[in-house]
This record gives sequence, structure tokens and C-alpha cells, in this order.
Amino acid sequence: MRVTFLGTGAAEAYPALFCNCENCQRASQLGGRNLRCRSSTLVNDDLLIDFGPDTAAQSVRFNVDLTRVANLLITHSHVDHLAIQDMRHRKLSSRINGTLGKLVTWASQEAIDVFNEQARDVLMEEFGSRTGQLKPSREEVIDELGDFLLVTTHPIEPHKSYDVGKYTVHTIHARHKEPETCFNFIIDDGKTRFLHGNDTGIWDAAEWDFIESLGIKLDMVALDCTVGIQKGGGGHHSNESFLATREEFIRRDLLAPGHRFFAHHFSHQWNFVYDDLVAVMSPHSVEITHDGLVVEI
Repeated sequence: MRVTFLGTGAAEAYPALFCNCENCQRASQLGGRNLRCRSSTLVNDDLLIDFGPDTAAQSVRFNVDLTRVANLLITHSHVDHLAIQDMRHRKLSSRINGTLGKLVTWASQEAIDVFNEQARDVLMEEFGSRTGQLKPSREEVIDELGDFLLVTTHPIEPHKSYDVGKYTVHTIHARHKEPETCFNFIIDDGKTRFLHGNDTGIWDAAEWDFIESLGIKLDMVALDCTVGIQKGGGGHHSNESFLATREEFIRRDLLAPGHRFFAHHFSHQWNFVYDDLVAVMSPHSVEITHDGLVVEI
């Protein structure tokens, strides 16, 4: 399994759009791994996790062919993870090569409702200005998503296992954006298991019990560490809660020999630049994600 991190920053990006704090200034000066766009992660070349506002730019930057993506997993509906305006260019008139397969989007019903509302605005811009029609109905949106943009949606629930293309995807209930149901995912290709865990705080016991019930060991974990040095992060992990969660993985014997464990999804407000993060986390056998990082597991 190959995992490509297209974006590893929090909602404001890093440097943040309208900030000149010390962290943002240092990141700008240093460049490279210190520059973080909004979240998106590619598994091999056919499974994408989140479609945020920087997905198009990052796919160009890192030479990713989005036409090969057959399935899209959405963690939750915050705009840095779900911003589908660029999906209008799946329409035939935006493509010279007419061959494009359907994209199946897997998300909570709440996130699908947001997805459809964003799609309604896109479709209105495409058709409404020419016809003068009112916004399309929910049923019309679903039809046009499939016919015009070649996108279908599939609702998912926590503590389930789904066949998603060639993968089995196990859904974990992330602690974030309540009362919306948010997700972390375990991606299992039959040989390798990767846990993608951004945008969550401390899991309930039910999440640990679900992971244990799968009877698997994880080859790679990328876990939220958004709020860094802050004490208590609510829907995000601090350094302290991140390391405590790593210890719980070890205590429960959920990590495979030779596994890799990454801190992921960083805010400029509470996290240092890349090399300083490495200095904090490497003594704990934790690596740091960065935009463009490719991990073969």
C-alpha cells in the first residue's frame, strides 16, 4: 500500500491565510516541509480521503492523477475536508478525454446532506444562469450528480466494515464536530492496514473495543495532533493526548511489528515548524507527516 499525504494542515493552512505569528513567519521563511495545505490523503491511486479546498492544487503539485480515483471517503463536513466546488470539472465539457468512471463518495448522512447542498449550488451555477430556474430539488441534485458529474453517494455508519473498491474500510466514530457523525478509517487491502485518524479527540472505550474486535494489527497510523502544546483539544488531540493514545495502542497490542506511527494534521497556532516537531516526537518513535510525503507500507 502506498499512502500520499496531499495536505497535512488544519483549516487555516500553515502558514495561515491571514496570520503573521512566529510559526507562520518561520514556515514561510523555511518553506519545503513547513508549508501545509488543507487535509487530503491518497491511498495508492484509487482511494481518496477528503476533498478539501486545496485538492486540485496539491494534485498538480504532487503529480496525482485524480481521474484514477474511484472512491472518496469523507471524514466530516467541515469545509477544509469537504469543498466540492472543483468537482464541477468532472463534467464532460471540462474534459477533452471523455472517459471518466463514477466516483463513489462514502460519508455520514449529515456529510452527504452538506455534499448535496454544495452540489446544488454548483449545479445552479452551471444551469440556473442559463435557464432562470430555481435551485434544483434534492432528488434533482442526486440525479444530476450521477449523470452530469458522475458522482454517487453512499451513507456509512460507525463500527461497520464496508467493501470499498479493492479495500475493506472499517469505520471508527471520531470525536469531532458533534452532533455530526465523524469518522476515522482503517483501510485494509488484505495485507496491510492503515489507520487514518485526523480530526478526532480522545476516543470512547467503544472505539477501542471495535478496533480490537477486528482482530487485526495496524501497519501504519496517522493520528490527529492538531492542537500540539495546548492542553485539551476537544475535537482534536494535543501532544499529551496524542502520546497517551499511542501508548493505548501499544498496551492493547494493536500495532504490527515494524509499524510506522505518524503525528498528522497540524495547526499553526499550537504546533512548531517541521524540524521542531520531529525533535519533540522522535524520542517517542513518532514520525511527522508533511505535504507530499509518500509512505510505502
